Amino acid sequence: MIAPAGLAAIPAQLMQSLEALHRLEPNRFLAMVRKAGTPAEWYDAVLALRYAANSRELRDTGDDRVHQLCEDILRQVRHIDDIFRMTLVPASARQRRDWDLSVARDPLAKYAFRDGGTLEISLLDSSLAGSTLHVQRVWDHVCNFGGSWTGFYITLDPTQAADWQARRTRLHNLEHAIETR
Repeated sequence: MIAPAGLAAIPAQLMQSLEALHRLEPNRFLAMVRKAGTPAEWYDAVLALRYAANSRELRDTGDDRVHQLCEDILRQVRHIDDIFRMTLVPASARQRRDWDLSVARDPLAKYAFRDGGTLEISLLDSSLAGSTLHVQRVWDHVCNFGGSWTGFYITLDPTQAADWQARRTRLHNLEHAIETR
């Protein structure tokens, strides 16, 4: 678990890499990340940056320094994703069936589950009431950088609920760092 002080450094470290990249290869992402007014807007800008850092948009240059900065950014965003996202694994075959039934009611969540029944959710876009998790954004099998918006409910066991709470607390600390940057 990262201490709150360590979480506060994450947005600053990303900005340092992004500013260095912008000096070498001017791009739209520096303004997008700076302009973000909320943690949700900031994360969406970071997701767009991640996609571009792994594509021709930012890598279409022969400058090795640009490529290295893109790699640094991708590494930092993987760490950020770990804070903003959570992969849920069904604790039992029965829970998997219950989750499948819950998702079946929402046509937008058709492809929410990955192979093996895992579900990757956005912690920013989910809420927990007791043991019932309301999922509003998932990352699925298809190639998209912003996830898929949905709206279904699943029941978590006590261990999963406690893990969600702990991860949400960590995200809350990062949100504070983003808002005060």
